[in-house]
Parts: sequence; structure tokens; C-alpha cells
Amino acid sequence: MGSVRNLSQLLQSVRVGPRAIESVLPDVHASCEVINASTRSLIETIAARLPDRGATDELLAFMVPRATELERELSSAIGKSINAKLRLGLERAVLRLSGELDAGRSLLDTLNEAVQGGLLRAGLGSLLEGSRQTRGDEGRVEVRVPSRLESEVLVNPRLFVVLLGFGAGLVQGASGAAAGMTVEAAGNSRTLTVMRTTAAGPTVSLPTLPLIAPTLACARAAARASRAELAWDEAAARFTLSLSA
Repeated sequence: MGSVRNLSQLLQSVRVGPRAIESVLPDVHASCEVINASTRSLIETIAARLPDRGATDELLAFMVPRATELERELSSAIGKSINAKLRLGLERAVLRLSGELDAGRSLLDTLNEAVQGGLLRAGLGSLLEGSRQTRGDEGRVEVRVPSRLESEVLVNPRLFVVLLGFGAGLVQGASGAAAGMTVEAAGNSRTLTVMRTTAAGPTVSLPTLPLIAPTLACARAAARASRAELAWDEAAARFTLSLSA
């Protein structure tokens, strides 16, 4: 994916001439086979540790055709003189496919974290505070939170903040309003609800997930793999994440 991103940057740069682009196309083309093989291998490894293959099959059906399309686009350009028309078409294709494949890779990382990462008991306040130090390629979204968060939950910390940020992004996208979180306790479970809000209060910035076709299925599968349950009501713009205390 690094070589694909580099090619995308070269194609967009007015300082890079046709010969420089022509010289790197064969290597980037060769990387497409690696992307395809690595995607299939990693998805099979993850699928074996999930209760069903629904999410991984969706992700595979999203990524493989795009890697194949990228390989085809590059193959058709290799050996040709990169004139302005060909370069513009190649730039559009590589930019689109690179972004889509990167989004799929992010979901692969999320599922891999869910099946490989451990669980620990931690306070909600410390988990959300720790999200400020979270680094990665994800986008970020703000969510308003209660001023006092004393509940403890059993979670994979990195996955928790990503899933909660994903919920906040869904709420904002569906409602066009700010997202706010509430916490309800019932026995040994805690339910975090994210909905539209107009209330004032402290906010935290959370990493989130790219919104592509398999995202919701992958988020649900990742939650279940870490002993949580995720629900999304698009009509009500209401997201819930149920956790063990």
C-alpha cells in the first residue's frame, strides 16, 4: 500500500515528469499481487477466530476487486508514453482505489486488533482520556461526554475508543448534529449510548473508522470478538455499545 500511495502522490505532483512515473509503474504493479495475496491470507486468519464469516467475506468482496482493478489500470499503462490524458485518467483511478484499499486495510487492522488484543478492566474516564494519545491513520470525531465517568468496564482499550468514535461519526452523519454519550448501568453490564445532543459539556476527540460498505459489519464483528455488542438505529441516529462491567 505504501508504493500505491507514493504513486498517487507522484501523479498529483506537477513537478514529477512522465518518465519518472513510467519508471515506477512496474514495481507498483507488482505490489498489487502482494496486496491481493496478503489480504486473502490475513482475512482467512481472522475469519478462523470469529464466530462467523459474514464480516470478513464482506471485506474480502470489497478489497479484492479493487486490488484487481488497480492491477488492471497499471498494467494498461505500463510500456506506454504517459501523456496528459493517460496521466489524468491514471491519477483518478489510483487516487480512488488507493483510498478505498486504505479504508479496507483500516478495517482489517480493526478486526485483527479484536481477535489478537487482550481485554482489561478500566474506568471509562481513563479510557477516554487515553484516547487523546491514540495515534494512527484513522480520522477523528468529537463526542460530548458526562463530566463524571466512574464506571469500570472490561474492554480492549484501543478497540473501545475506535468503536465509540465510529458511533459518534454515524450519529453526526445521520443527524447533522453534535454527538453526546450517556452511560447506563444494569447489573454487570454498562450500555453506552451515543445520540444527537444540544447539551453543553466536555468533549473528547476519538479515532474512528472509514465509512465504506463493510464498515458496520466489521465493527459489529470486532465488538463481538471483544465481548461487546454494538447496535445502530439509523432512523433514530442512535448508537449503543454494551459492555461487561
